[in-house]
Amino acid sequence: MKLVSLDTVKEFLEITDETKFDTLIEGLIEGISTQIETFLNRKLKKESRTQYFPSGGKIFSLDAYPVDEAQTFTVTVWDATKDKDEDFFLDPNTGLIEFVYDTGTPRPRQVKVVYTGGYTETSGVLGVPDDLKHACKEQVAFEFRRRKDLGLASVSMPDGSVSVHQPADLLKNVQKILESYRRISL
Repeated sequence: MKLVSLDTVKEFLEITDETKFDTLIEGLIEGISTQIETFLNRKLKKESRTQYFPSGGKIFSLDAYPVDEAQTFTVTVWDATKDKDEDFFLDPNTGLIEFVYDTGTPRPRQVKVVYTGGYTETSGVLGVPDDLKHACKEQVAFEFRRRKDLGLASVSMPDGSVSVHQPADLLKNVQKILESYRRISL
């Protein structure tokens, strides 16, 4: 799973005719794409999925969205299929399902949702929104440029020392972009 293509990152890094860094950049793209998916607390690749939830609640958060409503979408509670807009409401863009009434006595795995959610993959790259692509591209470029001084915090020389910016995880501006796409935990 990749959020950006090799060519997009190479253009951003102003690497034109060289191919000697392609394998390294591809690895960074895949690793950071996975890191972003983990940060977002959701699955990004569009696939058919089945999720189970404990009964007793009214609001449930799906693992993958946007939800493709043109595909199969069924909700079963205690072996009874529920009707959309009558028994529950779905926000396909946030993956939130809200029931009109609670789903009964709390018991594990009593709410079953079958759906297709996530972003379509084309030529190995997911069709995520442009700002997510930019966040991934920016983080890949940063890590590519800093690949030789990972973990370095400062360098002492006879004439003084130099401190190097050391982000704890993802860059702050990348995190800021990702926050608006993060799955709501209930």
